[in-house]
Amino acid sequence: MTDPFRIRRADNDPATAEALADVLIDCVEGGASVGFMLPLPREKAIAFWRGVLAGADRGERVVLVAEDAATGAVVGTVQL
Repeated sequence: MTDPFRIRRADNDPATAEALADVLIDCVEGGASVGFMLPLPREKAIAFWRGVLAGADRGERVVLVAEDAATGAVVGTVQL
């Protein structure tokens, strides 16, 4: 059986920040209480993830992403 998801450590690149911004915006629009309120501008979400990923590069945290194994789309994330 093939796993539907793949877990990987997040890269600090613009494409990863943009994909994570999509997840964040979707969560906020769905009513999740994650420290942001509607409306959440895309630029603000991207800036947030750029900062988080920069912190991971400095060793302040580990950011993992869950990707759809078939498409490679980021569908979730966790920080340790």
